[in-house]
Amino acid sequence: MGWLKDIFLEPGDDSTVVERIQYARAYILEIIGGYLMPNLS
Repeated sequence: MGWLKDIFLEPGDDSTVVERIQYARAYILEIIGGYLMPNLS
């Protein structure tokens, strides 16, 4: 899940609505994959 941080950088003040939505989706995936289900076994 580390590639999410590399691809979807934190949006700036001049970002578009689409960029903010993409960042929010990537952040939600990071939360689910990293904090809610850290162990895949």
